[in-house]
Amino acid sequence: MSDKDNFKRRQFLRVTGASALTAGIAGCSGNSGDGSDGGDGSDGEDGSDGGDGSDGELELPSSYPYGANENRIQDARAAMEEAGYGPDNRFSLDWLQYNSPAWEEIANTLRARLESVYIDMNISKADFGALLERTEKGEMDAFTLGWIADYPGIRNFTQLVDPDNTVYDAEGASPNGARLFWSEDSNTDPQVRSAMVEAFDEISGNPENTEEAASARGDATLRLEKLLWESAAMLPVYHSVEDRFWYDRVDYDPPGGMGVSRAKTSTSVQGLEGSSTLNGASATFNALDPIASGNTASGAKIMDMFDAPFNYVNGTVEVEPLLVEDYSTNDDLTEYEFTLKEGVQFHGDYGEVTADDVVYSIRRLVESSNSTNTYFPISVLNIDRETDEDGNVVPESVAVEATGDYTFSITLREPFGYALEVLSYSAFSAVPEGIVGDIEGYDGDMTFQEFSTNPVGCGPFVFDQWESGVGGEFRATAFEDYHGDAPAVENIQDAILSDPNAIYNRLLNENTDAGGIPTSQFDPGLIDLTSKDGAQQTGTYGPLENDKTINMSRTPTIDTFYVGFNMENVPKPVRKAMAYVMTRDDFVESVFKGRGESAYHLTPPQVFPGGGDGYANHWQGE
Repeated sequence: MSDKDNFKRRQFLRVTGASALTAGIAGCSGNSGDGSDGGDGSDGEDGSDGGDGSDGELELPSSYPYGANENRIQDARAAMEEAGYGPDNRFSLDWLQYNSPAWEEIANTLRARLESVYIDMNISKADFGALLERTEKGEMDAFTLGWIADYPGIRNFTQLVDPDNTVYDAEGASPNGARLFWSEDSNTDPQVRSAMVEAFDEISGNPENTEEAASARGDATLRLEKLLWESAAMLPVYHSVEDRFWYDRVDYDPPGGMGVSRAKTSTSVQGLEGSSTLNGASATFNALDPIASGNTASGAKIMDMFDAPFNYVNGTVEVEPLLVEDYSTNDDLTEYEFTLKEGVQFHGDYGEVTADDVVYSIRRLVESSNSTNTYFPISVLNIDRETDEDGNVVPESVAVEATGDYTFSITLREPFGYALEVLSYSAFSAVPEGIVGDIEGYDGDMTFQEFSTNPVGCGPFVFDQWESGVGGEFRATAFEDYHGDAPAVENIQDAILSDPNAIYNRLLNENTDAGGIPTSQFDPGLIDLTSKDGAQQTGTYGPLENDKTINMSRTPTIDTFYVGFNMENVPKPVRKAMAYVMTRDDFVESVFKGRGESAYHLTPPQVFPGGGDGYANHWQGE
């Protein structure tokens, strides 16, 4: 490698923060470089740490306070009785969950336990799109959701519980956090809420790739996780693994720890025997516009039809330029200059991708009323901009500028060590300038609804058809003029399904070439994982009922699945009662059939201060 190439790689590692993340993402113990050494200053005894003085009189637990895999019914009953609940004063809790037999089994177990502590739990189910819509409107008391990393950093998870980022009905709000409605009027100690805001501000206010900033982020993360225990606003349940299954006819490279929704089919699928169409199954989704993508199902399809400036290589944490050919940055990582590849073509008759297209795309992400992802350019990247007296972004003031036909610049308000990772997120994908007239200065060729259901990008596949809802179908065709490696298949065809039996039967009948197996149909006894590459294991699964043994991969994903509460509806004693009866280890083993590990923190082990060891030491109070 030449001196110039060495310099470029060092620069790339510095900009992406990859040098600091390498050990933590690889699952190594010790200091991950994105926090502290895992020590939190506590003495390891039960009680509170309260001695660092950072929270004044606020005393926080020194270890997880609700018991590890213990069904503490007596403690749950005591918490409720202390708050005045009893046989004649019961609490009715509306529980909303994804349409999943596994989560339904957990819900029924919790309902049976909570019934004896004066809580009547009413269970309802929804497909993923409806679940997102209803939780945004606050139409529930408790709900189940998960978060898969957009970039492998602490802040990407802790932003979920930044109180202001959880209130979806505030005027002018564009939140992207958990649907906790942790407002000033919520059922929580105001001091805890204020301390949570301060902890998150400490995390977001120290973005630099320095030891001092990493230590500050780490200390604040440890404090934030304890505040989450204290509030019981969210109960992390488990961190999952992603199991993928495929028949021998597919030459398949399973995605890495960022998950299948961060991988392009053109990268994962290297060949397909006997057919030109890759068949699969998909959950429901609501939009195919990058600025309005709200779940992993739509995200995976946007990855195939659109390209962003950068890209996670097959769903791993490695970032590579995609639309960008070269870039430079100043020393404090606040000013970026990008050079696009020349000759990249949009689908249809929309011509070549230029800097004006990229600027328009990012402006839509920030300024459009249809954008559900403004959090990333504004609160995460913190792109410089002007705001009016109400705090709204002034149109055309966002500091993203075309400096030439193929060059553009982005100016941030403060340093941020994961800028290139964030620019790999599909919300930053390029769309043709002026195609939708939902920002100032453009009339648009089509409405938002038309574009969201008939999208135009520059990715490896061209949109063909989308019949929305359960029983519908999604189709895309390989783009002949794609600027990158040509897809190995001519077509993608996904059946949109929500019923686990239907999903499994589609695979069993060989109508799915590569996909997942719902937990309710999964049999751990059929696993034979014989190879390991880093954290990813590969082998076989079977025989199935069709007498076929298929290929399998298992990859620990950077995610957290949790139970959240509408804090404006649910009192703390009720939240604590559920925490006391949440037996995670039992649920992971018996309900999720070993497909994950128990979660005692919102922040996953891969990015937790101190890595996996720091994670375990913290919740155990060691």
